[in-house]
Amino acid sequence: MKKLLSVILSLSLITCLFSGCNDNSQNSNELSSTNKPVVSDEDFTPNSETDFVYKEENGEIKITGYKGSSTVVNIPSQIEGKPVTAIGEYAFDGYEAPGEEEEKAGKTYTQNNINSIVSLHIPSSIKTLEEGAFTNCYSLTEVTVSEGLETIQDGAFACCDAIKSISIPDTVKTMGGYVFYECYGMESVLLGKSIESIGDYAFYMCKSLITLELPDSLSSIGTGCFALCEFLSEVKIPSALTDIREYSFFNNSSLKKVSLPEGITSIGEAAFTSCTSLKEVSLPESLKTIDKGAFFSCTSLNEVTVPSGTSELKEHAFGYKHKEGEDTAEDEVEPIPSFKMIVSAGSAAETYAKDNKIEYKTK
Repeated sequence: MKKLLSVILSLSLITCLFSGCNDNSQNSNELSSTNKPVVSDEDFTPNSETDFVYKEENGEIKITGYKGSSTVVNIPSQIEGKPVTAIGEYAFDGYEAPGEEEEKAGKTYTQNNINSIVSLHIPSSIKTLEEGAFTNCYSLTEVTVSEGLETIQDGAFACCDAIKSISIPDTVKTMGGYVFYECYGMESVLLGKSIESIGDYAFYMCKSLITLELPDSLSSIGTGCFALCEFLSEVKIPSALTDIREYSFFNNSSLKKVSLPEGITSIGEAAFTSCTSLKEVSLPESLKTIDKGAFFSCTSLNEVTVPSGTSELKEHAFGYKHKEGEDTAEDEVEPIPSFKMIVSAGSAAETYAKDNKIEYKTK
């Protein structure tokens, strides 16, 4: 259990990998995949080509930097008559290291205007947002994206903590890790209906989100994808998923209900650890493995029914919490007295209940 607890501690203390996150958030609102607004490029006047640093690759333009002065940035769909198809790595990175004057896009960080940008439009010509494309744009509050975007790479909007909402086009199939990492003010994300995968820690610490609806197309979510979303109260899990990865919903202290659909075969280590408001969990018959500490310290969870086909319940999967008291070590645990299990006779769940002296009844 020491390893699990040390990882839990490190997750709680983790700092932004895309340097410079601030916390100016207020909570509320929701995340949904319905009522997506229609975005048309015709509604936006593109900025001058001279506002951007760019390069040509195979007849297409990739924007690699911004040197304009406007606080409203509407990316042009063409530059020099060629289609603009990508925003390059860290092209709009707004991080300003104290005392540093590192040159970027022809200007030093202290001279460029990136941290004054409040509005951004991404046109239909753009197919890819590369790693860290808009990370640390601290003043950015409004983002519109036209249909056409296909891939959002790691950390594209990480630490953009003033963004309140964003609509992901239906053309997007892949979202990388850390995409909205520590976007503290994010209240609403409308996910496109074609997203197939979301990477590690993509919504880590988006603590203003309240509900979460994932599209039916989604078949993979990464480690810690929704960890520390502290106001997230309800999650709809799509049927295309087969596993809940480790730390997926770690420390979501407002989460009250989880219903896992048929097809889920495993719940990863600490997937729901410290979801202290969780009162209702529905597990599918397809579930085979519940990993170490999957529901550790879920202190409001008083009862769970474990499917007969679940063949493996690892250490402290259910029914345990951190031991309370001033003189206790951080790795000490104790049973949750009120916790009970409903199991099938002769099942692995019954064995777990007996071995851990957890009250149970057979179904």
